[in-house]
Amino acid sequence: MIELSWSGLRVPAIAVELECSRKTVRCRLHRFNRAGLESLDDLGGQGRKRRITEEERSRIISLVKTVPPGRLRWEPVGEL
Repeated sequence: MIELSWSGLRVPAIAVELECSRKTVRCRLHRFNRAGLESLDDLGGQGRKRRITEEERSRIISLVKTVPPGRLRWEPVGEL
């Protein structure tokens, strides 16, 4: 975006070229003008926080991979 802007393209043309919204282009260009090269780093901390801990997530995944009690299990040799 920055390079295209420096080449003389305007916001609508940059948005079309990069297939993103004009608002995104404006926000990124304004952020770059305020903070310079540091604005290109990932901000981190964006998005929704996890509701469960990593330990709980691992336990759920291991439970999903096990056969429920009382259910027949298929074996590749054809025996139950």
